[in-house]
Amino acid sequence: MREETVAIGALRLDCGQTLAAAEQCVTIYGTPTADGSNVVLVEHALTGSSRAADWWPGIVGEGALFDPREWCVVGINALGSCYGSTRTSHRITVRDIVRAEMRALHELGFERVELAIGGSLGGMRALQWALDAPERVGAAVVVGAHDHHSAMGIALNSLQREALALDPVRGLRLARKLAMLSYKSEDLFNERHGRRSDRQGRPCFDVEGYLDRQAALFEARMDAASYVALTHAMDSFDVRAGEVFLQLGGTRKPALTFVGITADWLFRPQDVRRAAQRFALRGFDAQYIELRSHHGHDAFLAEPAALRALLEPLISTPVTADIRSSLC
Repeated sequence: MREETVAIGALRLDCGQTLAAAEQCVTIYGTPTADGSNVVLVEHALTGSSRAADWWPGIVGEGALFDPREWCVVGINALGSCYGSTRTSHRITVRDIVRAEMRALHELGFERVELAIGGSLGGMRALQWALDAPERVGAAVVVGAHDHHSAMGIALNSLQREALALDPVRGLRLARKLAMLSYKSEDLFNERHGRRSDRQGRPCFDVEGYLDRQAALFEARMDAASYVALTHAMDSFDVRAGEVFLQLGGTRKPALTFVGITADWLFRPQDVRRAAQRFALRGFDAQYIELRSHHGHDAFLAEPAALRALLEPLISTPVTADIRSSLC
């Protein structure tokens, strides 16, 4: 593993503001081929980091779907996050995040990626890559996300930001609890917790204790300002408009795979399927597949083995000859 902080210079944001000297935290596993045919860009979700092997075991790592002995896996911490990339108080968009990532990969000598993949906010970023740089992306896999953020998703993010505005510490804990409700399913909560008493012996229900534990873990690792910035970025995402496709013109269109999750009510599988259909109507090689899980939205993280089994038939083993050792 190699980790770098990459200076990308001044970055103009969609809001009209400019970051004078932006930086991106990039983590690289493995060695790229000269033609980039084994490079996979793994995009993290809302609160993740560039260290994809840490949060996506089974998908990234030795013996995983993307094994660094064959693949060169690149993770980039999102602009605005608190895990190494430049933070900002300006309103940012998913397109801003991807624009910064493009600059960072250019600085590192990566002019093409075979595959961009991510879940939730990471799926939005993978799809934005396919639209903004079709000549640089072979294909994109969008997991647990679709082509816009829904009214329900925006409403939930708004409530979480309101909690943060009231109190940056207690509000962060409450925001995480609200988010966890949207990431899980009712069936999972009934199975794991039901109406049982807290397993630690505290005077509360077990599901309350679970939420408290998640809030404490989150408080220790996440920054309130970053959470505000990245939830606003999610809310900004909508690539359904015609002008998005007009800019592609006659260029090659990357293949798109949309992965819905059966128990996901934040990004409902029927909405993910409709997104795939919209792109197919626009001339993309777009397909929909489904991860069957009662975990809810979090299934792409909670059940990596099931996700790997679903994706593996679609992922070709890269050619590992002609290694460009100077990069990694």
